[in-house]
Amino acid sequence: MRASWKTWLKRTAFLAAAAFALTNAGCIVAAVGAAAGGAAAVGYAYYSAPLTRDYPVAFGEASAGVKAALVDLQFPVVKETPAGGDAVIETRTGDGVKVQIALDVVTSPVPADGSLTKVSVRVGHFGDEEISKRIQDQIAQHLPGLPPPPVPALQPPRPPETAPPPLAAPVAAKK
Repeated sequence: MRASWKTWLKRTAFLAAAAFALTNAGCIVAAVGAAAGGAAAVGYAYYSAPLTRDYPVAFGEASAGVKAALVDLQFPVVKETPAGGDAVIETRTGDGVKVQIALDVVTSPVPADGSLTKVSVRVGHFGDEEISKRIQDQIAQHLPGLPPPPVPALQPPRPPETAPPPLAAPVAAKK
């Protein structure tokens, strides 16, 4: 029993001396600061990854629109998890990246609008904006009563370039 107490005391003294040395060198502050900054950056990237849109349709219509969009884009439904008025649909991209589509019923800030369905698309852990936007645009095409997605305006054609007019003949100076 006495030997284990002495071993514990030696280890505690060693750890205290090591902590004191690192504190004086400033290493702990730098390590904690770097870890906190890295964790914040990773957390923000994960938080901002899903592309979210609110649709003014009921939950059932939104769910049907999501499934029809996945069929159009040939994304297989791997798993569907209903949770009350919410659901999560999981699929995979062609190269095996996990895609999660979450449907949540939310109340509109304008009472006359009724409820909205929030659809969030997350591709992988940190998102892929191009694929998420494509899925959201395809979902919007299947939801009733929504205007079609905006088409980029075409620029009018530029007139063909013509040669500049000829220069006037110099006028003779009067003497």
